Amino acid sequence: MNAVMERWVQLCRRELFDRCLLWNEHHLRRALREYGRFYNQHRAHPDQALYQAAALRAVQDPMPAP
Repeated sequence: MNAVMERWVQLCRRELFDRCLLWNEHHLRRALREYGRFYNQHRAHPDQALYQAAALRAVQDPMPAP
């Protein structure tokens, strides 16, 4: 469980805190809540992206044979 949380904290720091200026605790909590929702619902996870279209993206048409 510790490794899972360490990875989430690293992703959160890299994808949220490096790109956002937080004003106060209320803003921090709101940003974390929105990022958690995005992370769990909309973000393409590695196993999804390998085998199917990423979240909220259409599947590309296959290339025609030459």
